[in-house]
Amino acid sequence: MEPTRSRVFDGLAEEARQEILSAAAPRNLRAKQVLASEGESAGTFYMVVVGHLKLSKVTPDGREVIARFIGPGDPYAGIVLLGHPTYPISATAVEPSRVLGWTRDDIAGLANSHPQLRTNILREITRHMTDALERVGELSTERVSQRLARTLLRLAEHDGRKGPGDSIEIAHPITRQDLADLSGTTLFTVSRLLSEWESRGFVASTRGHVTLRRPAAIESLIDRPEDG
Repeated sequence: MEPTRSRVFDGLAEEARQEILSAAAPRNLRAKQVLASEGESAGTFYMVVVGHLKLSKVTPDGREVIARFIGPGDPYAGIVLLGHPTYPISATAVEPSRVLGWTRDDIAGLANSHPQLRTNILREITRHMTDALERVGELSTERVSQRLARTLLRLAEHDGRKGPGDSIEIAHPITRQDLADLSGTTLFTVSRLLSEWESRGFVASTRGHVTLRRPAAIESLIDRPEDG
């Protein structure tokens, strides 16, 4: 993906886009390498160019909770622009990845020169907050099968690759435990539901990869939930 196609650059002239890009420092990450940790001093705003990052928090009892996955064009740590002193969430590469980084001073200066950049970053922060609030609401009102179906559809919509027919492959590595964390349930329940949905031809899963073979069937599970 061309970096300038990111929503971060919406509404900006090409000259402004190139000025912003020229101020960025590239960084390559290997799979499972931590880009930034929760609670660490927040000095850099990032945007993913290649690959995918997992955003997560650690609970007081030491359990990891996944907030979301981000991929090409997605920003991380927009709070740097707001002056927040620490990263509120950790970012870890789930595959070999490349990011661009802007220091706190650089991104603040660029946002002052190009107000649309500030607007775009704040919009992305709002999108993430809205997504998180929707998921909290789902945890209290929906059954597990509905939540897992929504999780699969969100992942496919955000970063899916078209396959044969109507199928969509989730573009980044994802485990059943990841799906359990995103859906607010247990590994056992996710494994049970996926196995059942695989037998019905709705999904196909191998180690670290999931494909929605019949997205419309998955969507129907939200309106007609199964046990779970």
